[in-house]
Amino acid sequence: MGYKKQVFRSLAMVSQLGLSVMTPIFLCIFAGYCVDTHFGTKTMIFFLIIGVLAGGRCGYQMAKMTVLAGEKDEKKEKLQEWEKRQRERAKEPDMAVCSKPKRPSRVRAASEQAGRQEEKRGASERKDGKA
Repeated sequence: MGYKKQVFRSLAMVSQLGLSVMTPIFLCIFAGYCVDTHFGTKTMIFFLIIGVLAGGRCGYQMAKMTVLAGEKDEKKEKLQEWEKRQRERAKEPDMAVCSKPKRPSRVRAASEQAGRQEEKRGASERKDGKA
């Protein structure tokens, strides 16, 4: 869906770009022609330069707005995808919860057993020494 939207946005930008660049140029040429015919001066070149500069600025602003709109849509889509993943994670059972009971540590059990055996030996040696 996002790809088609991007293609249509690009097509619209190309057509609008052409119109927004050419309109100021033609209007300035027309204004220069009217001034030249009415006052008899040679200012059409000056108006043409102003028209080209105005058209360039309009084209730049149009392209800038289109690129910013595309970035905004991409961020919005990423945010929606992230929210969707968060909702899916909330529905999943928590993996930290374990259904099996915790098994005692073999290392701790072995050390406790060795300690008990030491205590028994010490107690038996004390009994043998006193008796």
